[in-house]
Amino acid sequence: MTASRAVRGARRRWWSAGAAGLLALAVAAGLLACGDGDEVAATAESFSHVHGVQAPVWAPGTVLLATHHGLMRIEDGQWSYVGQERHDFMGFAAHPRQPDVLYGSGHPAHDSDLRDPLGFIVSTDGGRTWEVRSLDGEADFHAMTVGAGGAVIYGWNVTGRVGLYRSADDGHTWQVVDAAELHASEGVLALAAHPDDAEVVWAATVEGLLRSDDAGASWQQVLDGVPVTAVVYDPADAQRMFGYAAPPGDGLLASTDGGRTWSATGWALDAPQDAVGHIAVDAADPEVLHAGTFGEDLYRSDDAGATWRALARGGAPIVDHG
Repeated sequence: MTASRAVRGARRRWWSAGAAGLLALAVAAGLLACGDGDEVAATAESFSHVHGVQAPVWAPGTVLLATHHGLMRIEDGQWSYVGQERHDFMGFAAHPRQPDVLYGSGHPAHDSDLRDPLGFIVSTDGGRTWEVRSLDGEADFHAMTVGAGGAVIYGWNVTGRVGLYRSADDGHTWQVVDAAELHASEGVLALAAHPDDAEVVWAATVEGLLRSDDAGASWQQVLDGVPVTAVVYDPADAQRMFGYAAPPGDGLLASTDGGRTWSATGWALDAPQDAVGHIAVDAADPEVLHAGTFGEDLYRSDDAGATWRALARGGAPIVDHG
């Protein structure tokens, strides 16, 4: 996608200089374009890009951060890389019920023999090792979500046959869904599948927030006129959702009626050209949220998004010596 395509059309009058900067930052963060595999790998004291944030139901107190150079775990304030495989995880999701099962997509590490792009990869040991399940060399999912207790997986592919993919057999086979409205919205930044209903899925785009009630076949605009960069369900309460509306939007949004209505929580990033790309809700404690940004920051809230503290800035974890 190019900036010229993003700004054309009278129906995009809302597209401000701030939003254009946001799109450029998303591209730089590898969300709308493939990552740069020539960068030097990060250490446990730093990371490059935030490509996914998960607080798995089966790992209370643990946050998983998918990055440009592997998977990181945050536990008891300590940051560490998981396993030895430093793949560039562009898409990332945790299984909502099966312990230690993770899904990924993106690009192989420098020392890997796997094809580029990775297609759909799976870990059954909490991210220590990964194996290709399908679509290797064919798909690079830059957004991914698991719904209906693991019965359905959705992914937005940005290479080859671009578009929305859906699997009902744990990623072994995939259906490419037409999803014309998503293509018209210049693609997808985030997906959120309903925790119980395999037919309901949401898409965050630079042109707003869309909802599908028929497994992605058709879409309705729910929030229009502002770029929505993140959307997520509370895994323990399908009526509770969060999203992020980048400038000129109001920042963090919340819904308590399954997405029918949304309201601003009063929190937005200080940097007008940064945006939250990923939100994770802690199933064990619904007051705890984590948010990762395009600008490589990570935040935590202990009061359902009312206030936040930074856990990392610019790809550098903040060490608490207190």
